Amino acid sequence: MPTGNLEELAIAIKRSRVRIDTAYAKLQYAETHTSNVEMRLGIQPRWVIGGEEYQRYKAEATLVKYRVALDELERLVVMRLFELSKMAMSGTGESLMNTSQ
Repeated sequence: MPTGNLEELAIAIKRSRVRIDTAYAKLQYAETHTSNVEMRLGIQPRWVIGGEEYQRYKAEATLVKYRVALDELERLVVMRLFELSKMAMSGTGESLMNTSQ
């Protein structure tokens, strides 16, 4: 709970409003500038969520994530197999290896 008198709180609120207004003005300027640059460079309309290009790149990104997960799974399986083979070599895992055959 903030401590202080109402005057201090009013000043803090006023400062916050000024910051919000300034940030909003900067956003509007950036959007206008971006629009002007797009028109000068002849940039096509942006992607739309659900559009053809969006769906294609979303599918590619999903496939990349799938491949990364698959690589990680493969790495973990190889590590586990290596650990099991070390156990068998040291003789501590002989009963483990024999029961699986």
